[in-house]
Amino acid sequence: MNHIDLSAYYRLYSFSDYRSMKAALPYMQRVVLAKGLMEIEEAEIRNYLWRIKGKGYKNYLGSLSRQEPKYAAMQSLITALQLLYKSNGYSARYIVIERR
Repeated sequence: MNHIDLSAYYRLYSFSDYRSMKAALPYMQRVVLAKGLMEIEEAEIRNYLWRIKGKGYKNYLGSLSRQEPKYAAMQSLITALQLLYKSNGYSARYIVIERR
């Protein structure tokens, strides 16, 4: 199961279908969010993403030195999902955020 570290405390997992997400949940220690991607709102994910002081949220596809200013939380989540897509090879319909 591939994951992305969203911050020092949280990891993001993506799943292509509901059944695979439900099957993986018992193996995770502290799930803080498990939802369909289309149901996620920006206010729900702000606390889980890596925030760069004065610049917004991290672009997971780029390096820290060339961050775009005012990066929104939803855009940051999308870049993390794009990075997961590169390693998994399937699109995310459901996501799980776990506290380490």
